[in-house]
Amino acid sequence: MNVIKGLIVKDFKTIKSYKSTVLYMIIVFIICAFLNNEIIGFLPVFIPLCFGTLGISSFSYDNLAKADKYLLTFPINKKDVVKARYIYILMVTLIGTLLGFVITLIAQEIKTSNILNKEFLENTLASIIGSLFAIMFLQVFQIPIMYKFGAEKGRIIQMIMIVVLSIGTSLIVTTLMEFFNISVDSFIMMLKDYLIIVLGVSVTIMYILSFIISCKIYDKKEI
Repeated sequence: MNVIKGLIVKDFKTIKSYKSTVLYMIIVFIICAFLNNEIIGFLPVFIPLCFGTLGISSFSYDNLAKADKYLLTFPINKKDVVKARYIYILMVTLIGTLLGFVITLIAQEIKTSNILNKEFLENTLASIIGSLFAIMFLQVFQIPIMYKFGAEKGRIIQMIMIVVLSIGTSLIVTTLMEFFNISVDSFIMMLKDYLIIVLGVSVTIMYILSFIISCKIYDKKEI
């Protein structure tokens, strides 16, 4: 456990140089939100996305520093290295999600003094949860790709995969709706009733599978 904790701390220290860039982007977005009320609605999506990207960027830093070659000179299990990376990325994403929610509420309060508005709170919470699951869904594919192809090639491949997944998911959902004769309105009602449960279970299973795949890729990879 101490090994995993040390690897996580290493990743947090590695991205210190990037924090000023993220902070600058957030400040600029908040200023824009004050100038335009509609932009406030993008804060709970934009901020978690920034932090999710920040987590994945640790691959690039390790690649430049040749960190893996150094780490594996110590008696460290490769599975622990992968586990630490998954925990770190998830932690950064959750921090960004929480920060996005808090900053959105603060921006709304300063701008309109109306954060207790039920509709606003529901919309903000829905945006936060939706962006969190969307980012985690992407990370499930991003991390194994980064382990397999590296940071540079991985970015190109993940962009292609995002397009393929988007089109594929749309076709699968449409086909299933037609096969089971489910209308769009019925589908939306089903999502409202079971969306959180379905997304939670799906992302959890996919994260576990993603972790197993990444472990196998990293174990066979020559460092």
